[in-house]
Amino acid sequence: MKELLEPIRGFRDYTPPESEVLTWICNSFKEVAELFGYREVKAPTIENFKLFALKSGEEIRNSMYVFVDKGGREVALRPEVTPSVIRIYLRELKALPKPLRLFYIANVFRYDEPQYGRYREFTQAGVEVLGGDSIYYDVELIELLEEFYSRIGLDKRMYKVNNVALFRKLAVLADLSSEETEKLLHLLDKGLFDEAAKVFEAKGHQKYGDVVRLLASSRNYSNAIDKVESILRDVGVYQEVEGDIEDLVKYLDILKSMGVNAVLDPAFARGIAYYTGIIFEVQVPGMPISIAGGGRYDNLSVVYGGDELSSTGFAIGVERTMLALQYLGRDLRLLAYRPSLLFLLLDESIKRMDFVRDAIRKLRDKGLRLQVEITSPSRIGKWLEYASKSDFDYVIIVGLKEVEKRTAILRNLKKWSQVEVPIEKLGESVHEN
Repeated sequence: MKELLEPIRGFRDYTPPESEVLTWICNSFKEVAELFGYREVKAPTIENFKLFALKSGEEIRNSMYVFVDKGGREVALRPEVTPSVIRIYLRELKALPKPLRLFYIANVFRYDEPQYGRYREFTQAGVEVLGGDSIYYDVELIELLEEFYSRIGLDKRMYKVNNVALFRKLAVLADLSSEETEKLLHLLDKGLFDEAAKVFEAKGHQKYGDVVRLLASSRNYSNAIDKVESILRDVGVYQEVEGDIEDLVKYLDILKSMGVNAVLDPAFARGIAYYTGIIFEVQVPGMPISIAGGGRYDNLSVVYGGDELSSTGFAIGVERTMLALQYLGRDLRLLAYRPSLLFLLLDESIKRMDFVRDAIRKLRDKGLRLQVEITSPSRIGKWLEYASKSDFDYVIIVGLKEVEKRTAILRNLKKWSQVEVPIEKLGESVHEN
């Protein structure tokens, strides 16, 4: 029976404080997204498999949970949320004025090999801007992330950026098929630059292969954008991609003016097939995984039979964000901390008293965690032991004697101190003692 107690491989149980921190991260993200004018959407956990396969191809099946339901439909546990948001838009939201700002918080599923920061079920919190064709919408994504990361105290972060439109433009010029283009981007995403160059060379386009190799070799240049422009001019393809380079330069200049730590990686491409323009990933220096990523994915709506639609967005990995906070030395017990109180009533009649109920309500209104127990004076010692082992911060004791004076005993379990205070002043006293 032991195996029944273990979660399935790639899945995890979360208990306090991790479970509380994950909820705190999601709540913080929701607050920031709403402050930026985004509205929440919720999509089903199970979608039609074709929703994901239409753009990414049948090979995506290998990294998904796909099955036939009892109605004979081939369905999948969602591996991401953006296609679901586009589906919801096309079905429900097309008539709304643009730009349309949406956000979501959802669990997703991928059949990947489990490793550090990679699970088969995890949580994404993301935003999508639908109908925003200006680069300033791409910049807004970074503004939102900066506000969010500052709010949760993730103070060491950097943004790896590029414009994948450069490679898509070269793919068109080289007459690559859609499958060959996606292969090219996949190889770039995996850092297999020589193999990516060979995709062009196999079609007889040596100079585009040279571009890939030269861009890959310039990844660590401090003045990478100047190096990129020099490479493209030397190889003779600058004019074909001039607009895409100008967008990238403008984007980087704006981020720099905002004080954002953004670094150009000229050979960077994200693994998801639908990106068309500016892309980025968020990294914490020293961590081997990114903690968020996104970019522009214009006209994904067309894949599902809709009209052209400028779109940009991102998703954060909630569990990875928690790992990043731990990596930076943050104590998880303090991140989502709220004082916790054990309220002991030494007679069952006390709970029925209006002024006691009012005091309990006011404590909870202040956001304090409050557990109420009815016991007897002879069992106070047992409850104090329980409170200490359960990591409560305070114990409040009210007996018939305290009721007469309308007071309460407030015991601070961290300082091992005790005071008697007016019961209506408990909220203030918790923070003072």
